[in-house]
Amino acid sequence: MKPASEMSQEEINRYCSAASATYYAIVCAHAQRTGQCAKLPDLLCPDGLPPLQSQFSPGELDEAEEFLLRLGVISDTC
Repeated sequence: MKPASEMSQEEINRYCSAASATYYAIVCAHAQRTGQCAKLPDLLCPDGLPPLQSQFSPGELDEAEEFLLRLGVISDTC
């Protein structure tokens, strides 16, 4: 992935949407597995329907996951 300084606003928005889709999918899977509701941060939850992971390429989703890991919002442990 290129540095943010070399990205267009559209690319930045797309990666943020991919991060939102990835996070939402992780939270849903966790809730289904554990039966516990998760608290969702406003910044990662869009108004209306969340974006779907199927809207993004595997590379975009990998970058989104790495971004969420760097933020500390998700953990790399199973």
